[in-house]
Amino acid sequence: MADPVKIVAYVVFGVYVLTAAWLLINGLVQLHLLWHYKKKSRRKSPDAALPGALPFVSIQIPVYNEKYVIARLMHNLAELDYPKDKFELQVLDDSTDETSNIIDAAVWRLRQNGIDATVLRRPNRKGYKAGALQAGMAHCKGNLIAIFDADFTPDPQFLNKMVPYFTDPNVGLVQARWGHLNREQNHLTRIQTFLLDTHFSVEQTGRSNAGYFINFCGTAGIWRKECIEAAGGWDGNVLSEDLDLSYRAQMKGWKLVYDQEIEVPAELPSVIEAFKVQQFRWTKGMAQSLRKNVRALLAAALPIDKKLHGVFHLLSSFLFVCLFVNALLTVPLLVFRNMYPEIMEWSKYTVITGLNLVALTVFYYNGAAVGGRQGMVQFFRHYPIFLVVYMGLSVQNACAVMQGFWGSKSEFVRTPKMSDAASNNAYLERKISWVYVLEVAVFCYFLGGIGLSFYFRDFFLLLFFSMIAVGLGYIVFASMPVWRPVRLAKMAS
Repeated sequence: MADPVKIVAYVVFGVYVLTAAWLLINGLVQLHLLWHYKKKSRRKSPDAALPGALPFVSIQIPVYNEKYVIARLMHNLAELDYPKDKFELQVLDDSTDETSNIIDAAVWRLRQNGIDATVLRRPNRKGYKAGALQAGMAHCKGNLIAIFDADFTPDPQFLNKMVPYFTDPNVGLVQARWGHLNREQNHLTRIQTFLLDTHFSVEQTGRSNAGYFINFCGTAGIWRKECIEAAGGWDGNVLSEDLDLSYRAQMKGWKLVYDQEIEVPAELPSVIEAFKVQQFRWTKGMAQSLRKNVRALLAAALPIDKKLHGVFHLLSSFLFVCLFVNALLTVPLLVFRNMYPEIMEWSKYTVITGLNLVALTVFYYNGAAVGGRQGMVQFFRHYPIFLVVYMGLSVQNACAVMQGFWGSKSEFVRTPKMSDAASNNAYLERKISWVYVLEVAVFCYFLGGIGLSFYFRDFFLLLFFSMIAVGLGYIVFASMPVWRPVRLAKMAS
């Protein structure tokens, strides 16, 4: 009679190998994008001058309770070096606090300076950001629509640099690169630059060079209104409304352009609460976009490599599920290694999946190298912190992805903006959520894994246990709720 414990051991080892293999495959796909990034020189802004008859541009600013940063953006937009009779500012204000008063005062000043500025307010937040953009589009005077989140600070030449791309009637979107206003504020802001700089330099440029699908990043871009309408408009049922619309537009044949030479600085989340909210929304939204668009993508008349990279792009947040499952299996794997010699022998060969770490390191190093010598110095100083924090983040992000796959709906919670008001920020609230309880439990679980390593004198997985425990420990203690009697709250992100 078969030993049921041994069967479980084999199943655990098999799933562990499969999840590790998936992580490795994704690392190789990223290296393929790096190859395309290196293969061609950086995309330059178009040589074409601004057309004689300048197009009218509508600038949409979706806002929800942004009292710390909205005035700064309005000031920046007032400095645009573009004829005042050729653009309008449309503030889509869903705010419920004093942000609305700040907006009204700023709009009044803009009008006094001859700028066409209006405020549109809805009776409710139906569709959240996407709903606001869709509602505002009906009032846009221009066929070109620029979109800015409240914490972005565009250069006065922004429109002059971006508009020439639209002399090509097939261009539906031009996306600029995000910069960072507070890159050096703390460890948390520094490690986020690895992810964002690599996305905007290596990933976006690599996909663009290869002719693969790219994505609008929610802000710092200009859409052609006709393209948005042809693709079906904004969908408020998807938290990553930008990624969703990008894929629908490209499957309709529109061309999306990325120019990494045009930078628009913005604010990085500087406290753990804001960072976790942002990451939860992004990862869940990507899973929702996959669920909605993958069948159409696979059925589209596209080259196989374009489809393949599109699927991996939409699946990118699934990495957190694989990492979380793979991590959870390491503790029973350690036990089974010391119960069955064959598991002990087979598991030695899984070190090859550690090549995924090598691939990721090469990938992110090239992203950091865009910043020159200083960027490379920062890479070697902060990359280990980046790794352990994102490993720890796999707990909440895996939950977000599974919610997205299952079709679970949740509120669009915008990332709280700090500006200089990080302390006593009205938009931050630490509370005991079910995700926080799970993070504490998993942190203790991996502390147990470290203890078992010493108990068995088997240190094969000790480094992994230590890395994920450090990452979870940072997240758990940095986001520890202020003690007060509270009920368990749902993670509304």
